[in-house]
Amino acid sequence: MYELPSNFDEGLLSGCYLELVSFGPSVTKLDFTRPQTTPGSTYKVAFCVEAGLSYSLKGTCGTRDLSSPDSCAPLIGFLLKDVVGVCRVGAASLRINFGEGAYISIEADDMAEFESYSIYLDNGDVIVV
Repeated sequence: MYELPSNFDEGLLSGCYLELVSFGPSVTKLDFTRPQTTPGSTYKVAFCVEAGLSYSLKGTCGTRDLSSPDSCAPLIGFLLKDVVGVCRVGAASLRINFGEGAYISIEADDMAEFESYSIYLDNGDVIVV
């Protein structure tokens, strides 16, 4: 497991909304974009989470359990929601805040020998945690 870089830009999702949520047996992918106001390319950032992911939406809290497909369903409620902000939690975890107290927490596993999540930035860079 790695830590977030010291110069990590917590504004990377500024003006974005959650465009797509997809699931696999060991990954949850969150695709964010900014509304396109002019012709041309759009700004996109993707998170591929292979470790802990928890959420709170409309007063309901939960955790994505990789062995239970049913735990994916509540994440669909975040689709098209605007991001209010991103904050670092500790050295490696993140919390993506949406309006009305809703959030998705991406929780790095300190004891894991493999990466917990990857962030695919719009400029082509990849941050591996």
